[in-house]
Amino acid sequence: MIARTREVDASAIRLSRRLRTLYRCNREFFQAQNEQELLQSVCQILVAGDDLCLAWIGYSENDPEKTLRPVAKAGRNLDFLDHVKISWGESERSQDPAGTAVRTGKTYRINGLQGDPNDSPWRSAAIARGFDSCIALPLIARDKHLGAVDLRGALSLYTSEPEAFDDSAIEYYAELAMCLTHAVAVLRGDLAGDLAYDVAALRAAEERRRAEDALRLGRVELARVMQLTAASQVAASIAHEINQPLAAIVANGSAGLRWLAHSTPDLDEARAVLECIVKDGHHASEVIGGIRSMFKKDGQAEAPLDVNQLIREVFALLQGEIRSQQVSIRSELAEELPPVPANRVQLQQVVVNLIMNAVDAMSTVANRVRSLHVKTEMQESDCLLITVEDSGTGIDAENIDRVFDAFYTTKSHGMGMGLSICRSIVEGHGGRLSVSPAQPHGSIFRVLLPIRSVGVER
Repeated sequence: MIARTREVDASAIRLSRRLRTLYRCNREFFQAQNEQELLQSVCQILVAGDDLCLAWIGYSENDPEKTLRPVAKAGRNLDFLDHVKISWGESERSQDPAGTAVRTGKTYRINGLQGDPNDSPWRSAAIARGFDSCIALPLIARDKHLGAVDLRGALSLYTSEPEAFDDSAIEYYAELAMCLTHAVAVLRGDLAGDLAYDVAALRAAEERRRAEDALRLGRVELARVMQLTAASQVAASIAHEINQPLAAIVANGSAGLRWLAHSTPDLDEARAVLECIVKDGHHASEVIGGIRSMFKKDGQAEAPLDVNQLIREVFALLQGEIRSQQVSIRSELAEELPPVPANRVQLQQVVVNLIMNAVDAMSTVANRVRSLHVKTEMQESDCLLITVEDSGTGIDAENIDRVFDAFYTTKSHGMGMGLSICRSIVEGHGGRLSVSPAQPHGSIFRVLLPIRSVGVER
């Protein structure tokens, strides 16, 4: 039982680290001012958050040696990259995982360098510095606005632990590399827009507007990718941890049925397997409890937050999408509101989700004004209320109580996770998320947040 409890604790800690790293990278994807700053920050976050010895990013060169040039790096033994010459070609130098990942466009993993039969200068240098496992991920992604994006580079990670990168780790880091590729593509789009602005000033205003809208759509797509990445990582981790005790329960139940099916039932054996089933049930409960604890308020980094400023930033982020849907915005942001103790990235995700849902709900409206009304105000003396109202098609009365259920959706392209995650985030901050019909059309979502930290366990 003690071993199982330690296993649950280790799984919860691993998931918590990955989510914390993902949120920190998410913040950098939106706030970085240039490509170099973004790449260096991501390397530093990965080393600090995931117990890695070395994280580095390389871009391919088109020189005769087909060099893979490091452009960002963090960790210890950074001289490793100075002592090895890495190539993305097919020579002996390209046996490095990063070169292979760039050349093939596929993730390359080595678990256990000490036992790897391939001998190369790169492997010898890696072993000399205490590395035992490594993984390289190509910086490739597909974007419905930008098309196929291939940075012709790779993200490489090294650790001293053997067998460190299992299948769940590969999935986690592959999704993070894809999001990094999206973010770099958006930053390069910003630069291209800046360089073209002086030339575009001599052209029609309509052409400039289209370029700006395309850039904003890219930012919106990046926000959606990050939301889906976070949701899929949580779902995959939970499924992995829960499947083990469930499989044990099924196996023990089948064994118990066989003992009872004998002409003379063996009650002692049946009793023993029933006791095992009870233990496995407790194990599953511990796994769920460990996962739930990560989403409580005391497990999240919070700081005093200006809610009005956050809403203005979200409006700026989604301006292109809102404009393209011909939605009229009316905001009533109360002055001199007190700061709210909150996790900035999580609360931003809630506001983005509610506004995008409102815009989607009005996409088919053709006989009236598409109106989005966002309001902030004090509720009582210790709570702040955020209201998001739309003039869309509304929610059927029989379904209004189900909109926060996981996997329930009214969209053909929806996952049914957005509002469920939003409610978990709001409740994790000690608040409440609710919905009601608007008059005469649409829906009203209300986010109620305490303006003081809640010290009791929820």
